[in-house]
Amino acid sequence: MSEKDSRQRGGLVGPIILIGLGVIFLLNNLGLLSWSIWGTLLRLWPILLVAAGLDLILGRRSVWGSLLAVVLTFAVLGAALWLSGTEVGVGRQMRSEEIAQSLGEVEEAEIVVDPGVGTLRVEASSDSTSLVEGTVHLARREELTRSFTVEDETGTFVLRTETGSFGPFAAGWGGQRLWDLRLSPEVPLRLETNLGLGETTLDLTGLTVDSLDVEQGLGQARITFPEEGRFEARVEGAIGQTILVIPEALAARIRLDTGISGRQVPDGYRCEEDVCTSPDYETADHRVELEVSQAIGNVAITH
Repeated sequence: MSEKDSRQRGGLVGPIILIGLGVIFLLNNLGLLSWSIWGTLLRLWPILLVAAGLDLILGRRSVWGSLLAVVLTFAVLGAALWLSGTEVGVGRQMRSEEIAQSLGEVEEAEIVVDPGVGTLRVEASSDSTSLVEGTVHLARREELTRSFTVEDETGTFVLRTETGSFGPFAAGWGGQRLWDLRLSPEVPLRLETNLGLGETTLDLTGLTVDSLDVEQGLGQARITFPEEGRFEARVEGAIGQTILVIPEALAARIRLDTGISGRQVPDGYRCEEDVCTSPDYETADHRVELEVSQAIGNVAITH
């Protein structure tokens, strides 16, 4: 091989990383691997610098150099994954705060929940006197901010965090960083959630929903809609999987913008281009106007 060909040789580390990411996406979409794996991978982003350095030093010299760079990269990755799985100090870095906001004289409410990263779970409360209740688990240096205002019998409750270290790079953010919230079924709700990285599970069964706005950066969002009501909903995902469970009693018209994502809709829905409509939408008493966008991943709509 000529000296010019040798200089133009590409390393193997970059292509293998791309193949590995593709395999992870495939396993996520097949349900064989949890989307929470991305939290661990993003925390280990410095390995990309190690891989790039090994590729420059060894990978461009020869095929054997490329193979050695790959082996060393996987060795570093394996060691990092093993170390990240240890729980040394993790328990001491987490704390929990109780959320308890009374309903008072509120006749309707707007609720904004912004965990940033982690796991968000929302369902109906059995306590008729509470607007919002639950528990939030926070990472080290993370500050919880909350506000509640009432104007013309409409309550606005906002719950979000400010963290001293960015999202997935904050130690101990993973499955321990759980927001478990319950909302009042006594008043109509306008619900807005925003999760940059992690898993969102909204079970709206039994709630009265006026509007719903869900933003999911990377991970999985699973939303179970209520059986009754007339409302609009928007679900936006960047990379991951969106699962929407629509009760058979709730008619739906769904506008889909799925980029390079797969899509599944229930049997019997009539689809014209990017709009899918349930058979009884125009005459139904209970229905949702739903806008769904997913850049990369999969959208599954089911009864």
